Amino acid sequence: MGRNSSGTRGGLQPGDATFKGKVSNVEPLVNMKDPAVYKATKEAISRYHAVLGVRQRSVKLADLPAGTYGVHVTANGKSDGVYLNKAHFNQSRSAIEASHRKGYASGWSTKTNKPIAHTVTHELAHATWNQHMTGAKQKAAGKEINKLYTQWRKDKKKSGYGKYAATNVSEFWAETVTKAIHGKSDKYTAAVKNIAKKYKL
Repeated sequence: MGRNSSGTRGGLQPGDATFKGKVSNVEPLVNMKDPAVYKATKEAISRYHAVLGVRQRSVKLADLPAGTYGVHVTANGKSDGVYLNKAHFNQSRSAIEASHRKGYASGWSTKTNKPIAHTVTHELAHATWNQHMTGAKQKAAGKEINKLYTQWRKDKKKSGYGKYAATNVSEFWAETVTKAIHGKSDKYTAAVKNIAKKYKL
């Protein structure tokens, strides 16, 4: 869930699907300063697992470039982990929620009812699938995801999606999965859940 370089996007900027920048001072999630944020993060991971039926991925805290909320790292065509920015996730729960609501209000982020869970779920979705993954299941799923993305882009009646979802197919997938778990359901959210379960991503 990339960078918040403009201050209004709510921490979303292209490039977080397979981050190649610096990740340093990695720590476990239990080191989060606000217990409420830690609880919300753990609940987001559990909810992701329950809805998509896929295993939980490695999620840790780390120092990331300024303004970055979270990233996913792909290595050798496979998921290498999700990292949440300490600078963002060590704020109070109210501060984190306020920053995400800016992203919703600006029209950049896809609307959900769980602002803290949004970044976590978005990055977990990248860990499940993104266009840089080379596994057989991911390649097979990619054909359906790309077809769905093309259909979604042409759909003038879709609602609740932010501009970030249109950045590329990887961000479409991550934002639609996030909406499927924490937002208003529609035919696209149903489709991504079915794809995840069909290919056991």
